[in-house]
Amino acid sequence: MRGTTAIVGYAELPTRRQYPGKTMNGLLAEAARDAIEHARIRKEEIDGLVVEGGSVYPTSVAEHMGLSPNFITGVSTMGASGATAVAVASMAVHSGLAKTVLVTLAGPREAGSAWGSAPEPGMRTEFENPYGPAVAANTGYALMYTRHMHEYGTTQEQLANIAVNQRFNALENPNAVFQGQPIDLKDVLDSRYINYPIRLLESVMPCAGGAACIITSADRAKSYPNKPVYILGAGIASDPLTTWQRERVTLSAVSRSAPIALNMSGYSTKDIQFAEFYD
Repeated sequence: MRGTTAIVGYAELPTRRQYPGKTMNGLLAEAARDAIEHARIRKEEIDGLVVEGGSVYPTSVAEHMGLSPNFITGVSTMGASGATAVAVASMAVHSGLAKTVLVTLAGPREAGSAWGSAPEPGMRTEFENPYGPAVAANTGYALMYTRHMHEYGTTQEQLANIAVNQRFNALENPNAVFQGQPIDLKDVLDSRYINYPIRLLESVMPCAGGAACIITSADRAKSYPNKPVYILGAGIASDPLTTWQRERVTLSAVSRSAPIALNMSGYSTKDIQFAEFYD
């Protein structure tokens, strides 16, 4: 699949704590509209659609947008859904199932939603949720952090510094929910625990927003006005969702997906000049 597909349009809605009055389909459509306009194509050219299938029905999204795609699906890999969706869209174009695929993902975070109010199916264990799960992914991350400190001598100061660096990177970004709100190491370490050893200022905060992109073949991309961003490699891997069922809590599935992507691209880690890691 190396270099056979490309991103020709992209859009990101500003991340906010909430989007009052906005629905999931509404945010998905807004991000899609902006990406279509950025790519300078007509909506009728889209014959493929990929969304996050865990919270929305792909066919419902297509109906809301007035689309009748030849290829349509949903992916559900939690925080990795965006990258997975791009990979699946590229596969669809590469295989000839679609010519131009819209990827759109969003979340409205409705007011009053019961985040962490009850354990998810398969997560009702005495190890992870004895008092109910923490908000978002903070329960599993707390176990990973604690084990990481045990295995490698990692300190809470080192972990807190991740949050400080991430906030620094967001300060000048108009789409960031924490734009212009700096924090330092003391701020993080002085914030209250959410789920030991994770503190408030290093926890996953539920928020609202959306993003979309347009993917087509490399040949078709040459005729579009934007400089194509070619998909050179992709890899997808997974471990058990239940953290304590994994062979090693501190070993990420990216240790398997990254080599697949690098091998496909023809590059090695020594060639990489920019890396962005989720969490």
